[in-house]
Amino acid sequence: MVVSLLAGCGNSGTGGNTSSTADQDQTGTSSREDNKDNADITPSGDKVEENMEYPVLKIDLNTRHQTWEGFGASSCWWSQYVGSWDKPYKDGDIPVREQIAQWLYSRENGIGLTIYRYNVGAGSADSGLGEFWDKNRRAHSFIGVDGEYNWNRDKFAVWFMNRCVELGAKDVVFFCNSPLDKLTINGMAHMSADSTVNLDPANYDAFADYVFDVAEHFRQEGIPVTMISPINEPQWEWKNGQEGCHYEPAEVVGVLNAFVAELNERGLSDSIEITSPESGEWGGRTREYVNAILKDDTLGRYFTKMDIHSYWSNLDSKVKFKTWLDEHYPGTGLVMSEWCEMVNGKDYTMDSAFNMADVIWEDMTVLDVSSWQYWVGVADGDYRDGLIYVNKDAKAARPNRRLWGFGNYTKFIRPGFKRVEVSMDDNLAELRPVAFTGTDDGDGKEKLVLVFINRKEAQTVSLEGFSDFTSYKIFTTNELLDLAETASGEVSPETGYAIEGESIVTIVLSK
Repeated sequence: MVVSLLAGCGNSGTGGNTSSTADQDQTGTSSREDNKDNADITPSGDKVEENMEYPVLKIDLNTRHQTWEGFGASSCWWSQYVGSWDKPYKDGDIPVREQIAQWLYSRENGIGLTIYRYNVGAGSADSGLGEFWDKNRRAHSFIGVDGEYNWNRDKFAVWFMNRCVELGAKDVVFFCNSPLDKLTINGMAHMSADSTVNLDPANYDAFADYVFDVAEHFRQEGIPVTMISPINEPQWEWKNGQEGCHYEPAEVVGVLNAFVAELNERGLSDSIEITSPESGEWGGRTREYVNAILKDDTLGRYFTKMDIHSYWSNLDSKVKFKTWLDEHYPGTGLVMSEWCEMVNGKDYTMDSAFNMADVIWEDMTVLDVSSWQYWVGVADGDYRDGLIYVNKDAKAARPNRRLWGFGNYTKFIRPGFKRVEVSMDDNLAELRPVAFTGTDDGDGKEKLVLVFINRKEAQTVSLEGFSDFTSYKIFTTNELLDLAETASGEVSPETGYAIEGESIVTIVLSK
């Protein structure tokens, strides 16, 4: 995760109401001037007037793209303190930490994420070494200077991880920003001012051994650790401020070979996947790292997909990368494993939600990613990062539009769904629709899910290309609605589907 020096790291539980409660500020008082209008909000009718000509979106159920693996978020930099917040949320019945966990991972009361990213720390919080402008950028390790494991460390982050697994996280990614500081050349969890290397090849095996020890311990505790990511954004310098380690492409190959060897030696190849290179952008040096991995004899056989971050990347850079990958390594899949909008200033509005949705659309349709994972689920700084903002002094939390806009995708596009082709009248292209179909892991019914990004006035569309979906529901997020159900009805050829203005809208059709 690349962060500038200025970077910072609802409603009560339903995710389906107007936002008069969800958008209270961190002390529990209303902060939105337009809340007085909420009483006048009424859902769209079950079915708009029939026998009218609407722009047409055609769904081709026979042309299928990637199989979806899940949506997730990182617990880095915040779960170690939020996990201790056991005071009631707004004088309610559940603690603040529980409310936050439900917003993120409960499908009933939140957005239903299924992937949890846990930071296997390098130990700077224990050693106190290094230069960090925020103590929460430090992280604990589970091993002491005596080489003995202490599983009571990082206990609040571990509590939060356990709770999110109970709520619905099916896959847990253990990722490392830096190797253990006791293994690094300078003894710190970030690079020195004059260094370009901080992990001696002699310690590659020890690094792998430690991370797998931690993974196996938590698997025995019931945590579904299914992915290990030992390297984070290797191209950056990581001189100070947060745990990080620079690697050249040859070093990435060396570290990954050590991890694959350890994976096989422990007999875990059927249950844990090594992911990499977690490169920070689709342009820049990313091709160098992907080339080095996929040209290596061992790694080229092992890796069938590459995990990349969407920072500092525009549509053009994604098109160029995908074209290059398909030409040189056809059949290699992609995962978008980390992103937030790199803009200073706290934002609760639809503006940042729309920008996030645009990136999701690009990554799904241009790159065919099979998973999309947000950076931090929670943040306290003045930055467009967290899906939920917190006030650490007050131990209070407030969701923003990004949370619910993300939910328009995460709550309905479930693991195992397949993206299907859509075509449309020209005036619908700006809505950036995506369509997925599959068997819902909640009610077991087959669903067709469409998501639209509508920055402009309300639009009504007609859908074609299916015949056996019989009912529909529409869910809307905007400045006043938190993933609210705004319409439902029976499907007929004449049905028009209302896409609210200035909203992110999901249409769910069911058999």
